[in-house]
Amino acid sequence: MKNCLPGLGLALFLSLTLAAPANADACSYRMGPFVTQDAARAAAQQARYLGFEASGVWGQGGLYSDWSNRRYFFNVFYEC
Repeated sequence: MKNCLPGLGLALFLSLTLAAPANADACSYRMGPFVTQDAARAAAQQARYLGFEASGVWGQGGLYSDWSNRRYFFNVFYEC
């Protein structure tokens, strides 16, 4: 796990550097989808460790169908 954390940090940094906010008021980037809630929580914790503010994790999909379709996301906030 420790070997992939620098790669995840670099990917997060590049994503935020290259991402343009949807509008001037929204300086956030949705991260995901993650297959498991634990994976999303670990990625959010890594973002916080790198100095970014991160939201809580939420799931989408799988409510009325197979739970295996559920995917997890979180937002990372940054200065515009």
